[in-house]
Amino acid sequence: MTAHRPRSVVLNRFIPYLMVNLAKRISDSCSEIYMDAFAITVPEWRILARLAEHDFQNARDIGEVTFMDKSKVSRAVKLLDGKGYVTRHKNGEDNRLTYLSLTGAGRRLYHQIAPRALDWESRLISALDVDEYRDLMRILEKLDLQLDRMDRSEV
Repeated sequence: MTAHRPRSVVLNRFIPYLMVNLAKRISDSCSEIYMDAFAITVPEWRILARLAEHDFQNARDIGEVTFMDKSKVSRAVKLLDGKGYVTRHKNGEDNRLTYLSLTGAGRRLYHQIAPRALDWESRLISALDVDEYRDLMRILEKLDLQLDRMDRSEV
């Protein structure tokens, strides 16, 4: 009689493991651009970039879009505020709600970092040809949509 052997996870072939490790390596490598030259952390950079893209956001919304928890966003906002890169605006109708925007110094900092980050990204994706890049973007989008469907089906 043969015993049924349970399936096992082989980490170096397990998509969640591979993707989180690749994402961490990419983030760590790219972060050298702004950490070394500008003394900005990854959470600070994410907030700067988000506010440069969509000014006047509250911390909760930034946290949701950047996948950072409330405490990480709060610490990064405090650091950015202390460095003079963001301004806080109280909501006139609800004092508990604060909106953030970039100061002139914050916008200038973003415009110093963004070209370097884009150049770094270009060097990374230069390993892909046009079709591979298109396929990668399509695959990432499909996996993201599938996660949305899976999350909704679990409710």
